Amino acid sequence: MIICGLKLVIGKQEGFIVGGDYVDSVKDFPHVAALSTIYSEGEDEERGEDFCGSSILSQNILLTAAHCLDNVVKVTAFVGSLDWKRGKLHRIDRYQQHKQWGINTIGNDIGLVRLKKPLSFGKTVKRVILMKKPPKAKTAELTGWGATDVVDRNQYNLLKHTKLRLWTLEECRKVLTMAPNGTICGGEKKAKKNFAYYGDSGSGLLVNKNIIIGIVSFGNQAAARSLGVYTDVSYFYDWILVQSRRLACSP
Repeated sequence: MIICGLKLVIGKQEGFIVGGDYVDSVKDFPHVAALSTIYSEGEDEERGEDFCGSSILSQNILLTAAHCLDNVVKVTAFVGSLDWKRGKLHRIDRYQQHKQWGINTIGNDIGLVRLKKPLSFGKTVKRVILMKKPPKAKTAELTGWGATDVVDRNQYNLLKHTKLRLWTLEECRKVLTMAPNGTICGGEKKAKKNFAYYGDSGSGLLVNKNIIIGIVSFGNQAAARSLGVYTDVSYFYDWILVQSRRLACSP
């Protein structure tokens, strides 16, 4: 699909991760982008810094979680490197959160950002595939730069990845009753490693390494140490297409 001269790859069917393994080459996951954000709760509040992951949808649009964009005053993206600090820097000039996103309801946790200048695609920078009906799978793969330790939230610079078991929403709600519509779950209820954590928010959950099915949203360690809730990308497929077009084409 062409949007303002830029292309989304649409399927024909319409911090650090705790545990996991280091990614050998950025060519294995060239669609990933790190987001460094500066936020402020108000004019008189001290500014803070935060970190999220995202996925490349087109040359100037990235897909991430809505909560990564709460109260932001500046967002910067880094692409093309396993070490996000060595990635190519791109400024963000606009972003869009889902209008029904709310921290109290934790639903509709999806957002888009627009790069000020378009990406140059190559072996280390590519777009992810978006599908309304992705292949059915029992497991999916997650990449991220989030925290490596649940106690002190150590964060390193190199990309990691891990495989997660997928749960249906019905299965998930038996453990995490607050999981809203438009989400899927991944992980293990009792596992002590290999799961998304602080800094992994907004990162993509993938099948076949390049088809995005989920976005890291939230978890509840009190209920399930490594079972995470992910925004279901196919559920928001139409929203992504419409808002990507508006964002890309706006002045």
